[in-house]
Amino acid sequence: MALEDETPRLGCGRRIDDLWEVIDQPLNPHEKSCPDCQQARVALYNLASVTEAMRQHDPGQAALQPSGRVKETIMMVARAEVRRGRRIQLARTEAGTIHISAHALAALARFAADTLTGVRARRCSIDPFTPAARTGDAVVESSDIRITLKVAVSSALSIPPTMEALRERVIAVVSAQVALNSRQIDVIVEDLYDV
Repeated sequence: MALEDETPRLGCGRRIDDLWEVIDQPLNPHEKSCPDCQQARVALYNLASVTEAMRQHDPGQAALQPSGRVKETIMMVARAEVRRGRRIQLARTEAGTIHISAHALAALARFAADTLTGVRARRCSIDPFTPAARTGDAVVESSDIRITLKVAVSSALSIPPTMEALRERVIAVVSAQVALNSRQIDVIVEDLYDV
């Protein structure tokens, strides 16, 4: 179980290894509507194509075939890229532009939710406030973001005031840690659980 928890996940919560296993299959319903999965599929599909081309090149020469160590190194790089994901601009300085990954922001929002009694964060996605600004791996040039947070809530709580407290907590944590404006926070209660 511990090894599975360390496997990199996309912004939607899906394990990158699960996506890699089905890279040559058609998109499933989730992947058709999930920008995180679509972006990762494109990158992994390109990796699979290059790997296959390498395998086909000089197949009679075993010395030219990639070893298991090479394949694992390639997957480590792919996992690191997935962890980093889309970058959002924090600030411009004389030394250059400072960015943060959308994945790191999503982890920050989930942390904020998990610190509220009776709330369990599930999935979180971060998008620029202006939908047109989203361009795959491109850097987003706005400091305004939209957070979509899916949670499970204790059945003992009243949902409306809890969601208001959750929004305030997310705004406080995000603004305290990074110089971004949480212009819109969509909270979706996916499930209730018994105390």
